[in-house]
Amino acid sequence: MGLSDFSEELRSTLKSLLPAIALIFIFQILFIRMPLREFSQIVLGLLFAVVGFVLFLQGAKIGLLPMGERVGTSLIERHALSLILLFGFLLGIMLTIAEPDVRLLAYQIETVMVSDISRTEIISVSALGLGIFALIALLRIVYDTPIEYILVPGYLICLVLALIAPEEFLVNAFDMGAVTTGPLTVPFLIALGVGMASVLGGRTRLKAGFGILAAGSIGPIMAILLWGIIRGWL
Repeated sequence: MGLSDFSEELRSTLKSLLPAIALIFIFQILFIRMPLREFSQIVLGLLFAVVGFVLFLQGAKIGLLPMGERVGTSLIERHALSLILLFGFLLGIMLTIAEPDVRLLAYQIETVMVSDISRTEIISVSALGLGIFALIALLRIVYDTPIEYILVPGYLICLVLALIAPEEFLVNAFDMGAVTTGPLTVPFLIALGVGMASVLGGRTRLKAGFGILAAGSIGPIMAILLWGIIRGWL
């Protein structure tokens, strides 16, 4: 990573975040009016977030994306379906556990909601759900299955489960489905899918490399709803 690459990424990130930062300052001046000491801590946190975001984007470009694509091509070249399934399952679990957005939401659920749902519990259930559906998404690439064969029944099952799941699990399930495909999971899974599809060949197959996130996001929703129903029976 050269200095020019970092500065270019920094400019791009600042350009994207500047409207939101400006809005925060406007609200501080006109409405919120926090003490200067408290607001200065927020400003410092924003600066850390900008630098961290830039470093992460660069790391994803030079590390996660190439690694994911290389792993995808290697798995297909080995012609080992069982290895592909095992890797997809374990990768989905580990990425979810490490995903910053997942950990942040789980922390909020544990501390804000008045319930006995623990942070470890909701992260574990979400990780298991994403692992299973990451496995299904990789199978879809191998067999060139239309994405609607996964999305339509998957979301229909989620809607049925939503009618009988406890409310505290219902509100958390769809939020968790959104955050599991966060900044760590997205680049690696997309690159993995594209890498696998590129080896299988054909323009149609290459398109099949996308959609892995759409399929994967169903898993945490379904898993949390199911877990809520099971907990209600215990």
